[in-house]
Amino acid sequence: MVVDRLRTDLLNKLINARIDLAAYLQLRKAKGYMSVSESDSLRDNFFELNRELHDQSLRQGLHLDQEEWNALRRAEGALAAAAVCLMSGHHDCPTFIAVNADKLETV
Repeated sequence: MVVDRLRTDLLNKLINARIDLAAYLQLRKAKGYMSVSESDSLRDNFFELNRELHDQSLRQGLHLDQEEWNALRRAEGALAAAAVCLMSGHHDCPTFIAVNADKLETV
């Protein structure tokens, strides 16, 4: 029962992350830019959720079938990729990303 609740909670968080990203992109297109704090906030939320997914998958690894395990890994990768795109702060998803190694290491 607890595992089902954790799965549901993680799935809801992933759905919310997708909604947040869609809203961010819609605002970005409408305004033509996003503030550094908006980008930083979304990036930090994505890194935090990525870490939570990773930690939870290690705890419940034996309770996940192969399809769920693969979906979880893809979700982790997508969150990490989106978060790294937001690391520049001043430009949304630039061609060249300046990675702040100190921040990345603490995640």
